[in-house]
Amino acid sequence: MPKSDNAKIFFYFVLIAALILPLAVQNGCRQQRAKTYTVGIINPSAGLQEVVTGFKGGMEKLGYNEGNNIIYLYDGPLSGMENVDAKVREMLGRKVDLIYSLTTPATKKLKEALDGTNVPGVFGPVHDPVRSGIVKSLSEPGGQLTGVKVRGSTPKAMDWLRAIVPGVKRIYVPFHNTDDAARMTVDDLRETAAKFGIQVITENATNAGELERSLKNIPPDTDAIWMTCSHMLLSNVDKIVRSAASRGIPTASSTHSPYRRGILMSYGESDARLGEQVSRLVDKLLRGAVPAQVPVETADFFLGINLQTARAIDISVPLQVIKQADFIVR
Repeated sequence: MPKSDNAKIFFYFVLIAALILPLAVQNGCRQQRAKTYTVGIINPSAGLQEVVTGFKGGMEKLGYNEGNNIIYLYDGPLSGMENVDAKVREMLGRKVDLIYSLTTPATKKLKEALDGTNVPGVFGPVHDPVRSGIVKSLSEPGGQLTGVKVRGSTPKAMDWLRAIVPGVKRIYVPFHNTDDAARMTVDDLRETAAKFGIQVITENATNAGELERSLKNIPPDTDAIWMTCSHMLLSNVDKIVRSAASRGIPTASSTHSPYRRGILMSYGESDARLGEQVSRLVDKLLRGAVPAQVPVETADFFLGINLQTARAIDISVPLQVIKQADFIVR
């Protein structure tokens, strides 16, 4: 065959390859982007629905479009903690790519279920995942879980309460004494209060009925009521607000920004922003990161003030506090 013919054949071969290669690469990219992920969500508290909303919104910003390239196994908040185990088993049976759990009790159950599997998990909010035995350390979680912790806001929350109610001497705390998050919140509260000579009076409330009884027995010399970190309390914030308002008692919290539901002052994580923070960790794991090596993050904390509540109980919130608030209900 003449050299000129060989040159023509080679030229056409290169030309065809140049045309086909980009199409092949583009097709491969399409196939890679076309993968649909399945993510299960375990939420035992109606009070945390905004965290889930923030999480989905964060995933959307990262390119995960529900019904397109991601499917969420989520029917809303569970009716009780006793349903967590069955729901996790159902998700594992459906070959989920990842499970996201909210609250410490639910995450402890998820940890047990994921041990021995290759399914990653993310949590948030969890109060203190190390103290609760969920991870080995914040920097190197180990196991199948990483996530966002929320412990650390109580000392500053106490400062804000004292700025609003300078004469506070007795704080009443209804809390679930077997709930890790609630118990650790009370520990932090006692330690902080002792520095200012403030007495912390606690009353156990493991369910809504016990909470109602504890709110009927508020000591008459109570200067403030403190809402701890607990999924049970988050689902019953309105009861705390009504009881406190009827007695003209200020309310405070170091969790979940419940100021919007009537708590006078809260200093803690923002539900929507926490959910978005969780989404970034989920993205890392879906891209192949190993949860055992992805450090646990701490949520950002925000000050929320409810001026409607302040007016209702005749409390004047100092202007300097209002100016520093991140969120205000007027």
